[in-house]
Amino acid sequence: MHLYQKRSALKQVSFSKFIQDDDLWYLLYACENISLKAGQVLFAEKSFKESMFVVLDGKLEVYKQNKHIAFQEMGGFFGEMSLLESKPRSASVRAVTDSVLLEIDKDTFFSYIGSNTKAIWDILKTLSQRNRSDLDVIDSGYGELKRSEEKHRGIVESISDIIIQVDPEGVICFANRSVSSLGYEVDNLIGKRFSEIFDGKLGDIRKHHILTRRVGLRATINMEVSLKVNPLSSLHGLIWYLPFLVNTSGMWNVPQEIVLKKGATKEFLGSLLIARTDKKVLIV
Repeated sequence: MHLYQKRSALKQVSFSKFIQDDDLWYLLYACENISLKAGQVLFAEKSFKESMFVVLDGKLEVYKQNKHIAFQEMGGFFGEMSLLESKPRSASVRAVTDSVLLEIDKDTFFSYIGSNTKAIWDILKTLSQRNRSDLDVIDSGYGELKRSEEKHRGIVESISDIIIQVDPEGVICFANRSVSSLGYEVDNLIGKRFSEIFDGKLGDIRKHHILTRRVGLRATINMEVSLKVNPLSSLHGLIWYLPFLVNTSGMWNVPQEIVLKKGATKEFLGSLLIARTDKKVLIV
């Protein structure tokens, strides 16, 4: 890329209009020019270097944990946060096409740009716009997450099987509406121990299988249990308990493959129980 082409590209940077031509020429001579091939990573998130970059040619992508944040093309600049705050990079950058960059280090920045109030104001305005854009992305992501959560909750609530989640102490912290087949409202069960709706003594062996920590092929499958009908419901006048086949699995804060590894750091969150029955009881 010819020197005059680089100067022309540098003149497209928003804050350059506040910098004298002689200083722009100095930046081109004094600062390092970096050439990247398409796909090449300029820097990774959490890496540290007190410098910023101006795009003289090409196109680059800013991304975080493999999620796209923004593109930067000729006349764009980035990396100023690490330079101004002396902190690690908050995102990664890679070349989408072959690109040419001007790297401005901290000393050069404060000598030729940092003392220019109007140039600094322009950079701060750009930062504000980026932060506003980031908030819009966060709001959009939150909306999608909320819709996804509502969708999955709707599926859980529509299942006829009873679904109960208990914490590590065996206390019920979630139940779907299918507990109505036992004469319960969901609010009746939250905060109660699972043993309170279990017909019979929940001994150590049965507790080990029903409130299991195991996952995958070692989880409890089709264990026959009887669950108590709510004694305050009209159903209790017809039957005191109902038989179920129960599948239970441990819930952890890490994926299943990590749970199965010996010595892996993990936290037990409780057990998930799914109870199904073919028995149909009519309330008359």
